[in-house]
Amino acid sequence: MGSKIFFYLCFILFLLSAFCISCSNANKFSLGSDFVESQTNMVLTDTFRVDLSTVLLDSLLTSATGVALVGNYKDNEFGKITCTNYFEVGLPSYSEISEKAIYDSCTFFLSYSGYSYGDTTALMSVSIHQLKENITLNSNGSLYNVSKFEYAKDAIGSKLFYPNPTSSDSILRIHVNEYGDTLFTLFKNKDNNVSSSDLFLDYIKGFVLTSGNENNNAVLGFDADSSHTYFKIYYHVTDETVKNYVISIKLSSDTRQFNNIQHDFAKSRLAAIDSLANHRILSQQSDGRCYMQAGIGLLPKIQFPTLQDLFLKNRWKLLKADLIIVPVKDSYDRFILPGNLYLYDTDKHNDINGYLSDRSGNPVKGTFVLDKLYNENTSYTFDITPFISNELADNYFNYDHGIFVGVVQKKLYSTIDRLEIEGKAPRVKLKLYYVTY
Repeated sequence: MGSKIFFYLCFILFLLSAFCISCSNANKFSLGSDFVESQTNMVLTDTFRVDLSTVLLDSLLTSATGVALVGNYKDNEFGKITCTNYFEVGLPSYSEISEKAIYDSCTFFLSYSGYSYGDTTALMSVSIHQLKENITLNSNGSLYNVSKFEYAKDAIGSKLFYPNPTSSDSILRIHVNEYGDTLFTLFKNKDNNVSSSDLFLDYIKGFVLTSGNENNNAVLGFDADSSHTYFKIYYHVTDETVKNYVISIKLSSDTRQFNNIQHDFAKSRLAAIDSLANHRILSQQSDGRCYMQAGIGLLPKIQFPTLQDLFLKNRWKLLKADLIIVPVKDSYDRFILPGNLYLYDTDKHNDINGYLSDRSGNPVKGTFVLDKLYNENTSYTFDITPFISNELADNYFNYDHGIFVGVVQKKLYSTIDRLEIEGKAPRVKLKLYYVTY
């Protein structure tokens, strides 16, 4: 067995060396005099056509991500994005409140997650509203970026501030004193609405965080869990001394915490996508580009219409298939490119059918090269040999079996990270290395 492996490795090394020294203008590679009679050649080609488009998914799961996205952002490439976060709280445990108790204040606490998108140097506003209806899950127990519930127009509290998502003071505080006074009175009087968890939830229903101000131009991420999202009601009792007390009302349900993410593509290259069949716009209709934006479900789709031409060759063996994509130059001056991109399997219905897998069964991840010096050679390269090999195995290539480009699934659901892919100069390439014999 060891000798066979050694022979195989030597043969591959020989092929590669022949590849390097025997390149012709037609990209054909002779494998040396020992192989002349068998007419064996290695071929590298990147002439197979690659079709690009941008697909807007009907919906994207955004519940139970542990991240609250709040804010809005607008630019000419992606239009306007508005993020609001919904959540429930639970009935707190608290000691019996003395008749002498005096209400002091109430504050709503949020903790920055460290994630941000857009201009965080400008003044921003965040508001909290009470829901007018309970958050109800879909039949599969989830909620989506298009899910929404009615809430009171008037906010119970707002905060005007300069965002600092990477600050050592990671807490954002919103005063809700009037609303807190109402709740405190219920607890102090042992009102029926706070006598059980069900009655409390039916009364309070939940809350929504909104961007609060149309002039905002950033989206902020906050940790959405019981340790980082909560109200605190402060009160004191005066006897011989003054004793201070706190009632904490915390986020209670992970599954009922979700982000509603709305988009408005008006006046952008994507303006027509909502009205097109399958919510898909070809790259020819968007100036040769295609777009990715997590959170709203905007994904580049890649298909290979001429790959079946490979079957016209009599005898061939695929060795390697690389997919190379290049971000639009200067599109990442203000936005950091995703360090990791992944490929997803998709079909004619534009469903996400899981990650594309490599030879070991792991998700295919792109090799990222960032050209900081000249900004000319930034690219992502993906080894999609198993995908191409499997598609060609039965001598038929299904054009509708395509590939989505996106960030890792967790970020797909909990960020609005973006990418613009160049489709003209340079174009997206499929590089095939194969042997003819």
